[in-house]
Amino acid sequence: MKRILVLPSDHGGGRGHVSRAIHIGKRLQQLGHMPFLVLEKKHYYQGANAGVQTRLLSTRAERFVKYQLTRPFKPAVRLLDKIKQAPVFYDFYSLAYQIPRDFYLTPRLVRYRLNKLSRLVRETQPDAIIGDTHFLAYALAKKHNLPVIQITRQVGFPPQPRFLWWREQVADVSAPDALAPFRPLIDHLKLPGIEKIEDLLRGDRYLIPSIREMEPVDADLEKVFYSGPLVEMERANQNIPFLSENNEYPKIFITVGGGASRGRMAEFFDKLIAIFHQSDYRVLVSTGNTVPAEKYKNRSGNIHFENWVHGVSAIRSSDLVIFHGGYATMMEVLQLGKPALVLPSHTEQEGNGQRLKSVGCGRLARIYREPLEALTFEWPYGTYQMKAAFEFDLNRDEILHHVHELIYGSTLQAVRDFSAKFREQRENFNMEQCLDF
Repeated sequence: MKRILVLPSDHGGGRGHVSRAIHIGKRLQQLGHMPFLVLEKKHYYQGANAGVQTRLLSTRAERFVKYQLTRPFKPAVRLLDKIKQAPVFYDFYSLAYQIPRDFYLTPRLVRYRLNKLSRLVRETQPDAIIGDTHFLAYALAKKHNLPVIQITRQVGFPPQPRFLWWREQVADVSAPDALAPFRPLIDHLKLPGIEKIEDLLRGDRYLIPSIREMEPVDADLEKVFYSGPLVEMERANQNIPFLSENNEYPKIFITVGGGASRGRMAEFFDKLIAIFHQSDYRVLVSTGNTVPAEKYKNRSGNIHFENWVHGVSAIRSSDLVIFHGGYATMMEVLQLGKPALVLPSHTEQEGNGQRLKSVGCGRLARIYREPLEALTFEWPYGTYQMKAAFEFDLNRDEILHHVHELIYGSTLQAVRDFSAKFREQRENFNMEQCLDF
């Protein structure tokens, strides 16, 4: 029996990371190992209720730890530009932007988080660490002389990350100096060759939760393991009343997901109604509690809103899924063999939509009006920029054309073929081999 410490990145939204961690935890238990999930408060009970040993990483004290005796005395991330309304799309081009988002603002905060993780290592005595885009997993493993398996994708693959794999040009904005708060730790632990933020995601082995056609990486395949999707499919047959009605109309499930980060959701839902009202489709929309579903009651006879539905069951019961482009939902859609239309609200989601499009399993539609405007942010290590769009522009004819082609065209067979490949990869993945150090 091996003891495994599992570190998903949940400083931000974290839904995909956490769901993968829970799935891995259950799989390790089935193999007779002892996993320990490390989760922050917002996801702690999700792990604990799943029946996997879970350790709380409390971040309550960080509001005091971030203060320092030198300027800025109270480190923060500030938008320097004045804006009248929230953006509807953000454009950025590397994982560097995740560092200020996750409030790695000072070396003291980095050291504080690492020390809390070190206490968990001493408590659980793991034989290995599994990290999922957690920027301290590699450093923690090296500090305690433990092997580390990194769950990764092409966009953040440490040797050769390709965040904008579908387009060559780099946005003409400056990224944050993401390594800055980690440099004292890198020097203290004598970590060699750390030149970009993705280098902190190095591992002794890499676990890619997909298949090679979806996530091609150029690396030593003895260190790279493709597992197929690491998503939970239990209880996927819950009854979804609106989608269970017996009629001839194709059924569409629309979900914005937990990490959409999209502003002006009420306006977005109004535009969905304008597109699908009195169309030849039955449409179920999950608002994710961003806007009360009651607000849309009786607005349209063929469109029904719910605050929350069991996503996997709704995907299984639908003919088409429309979503924001989150990785977890993309894996669920592919595993269940459903075509998808992606309406992304930021660049990483756009990349997922481009991936579905490139393998013939989905399509992509832009939700914003150009041009994009540069936004400047300030944090303790200077300024950085990303671009943003402020006006919705959902083309009704374009979206209805995509929907028709996805439901009645050749996409369905392509996604079914990929679904079979996913199942085969998942069945053939040897977790024990991955853990055999």
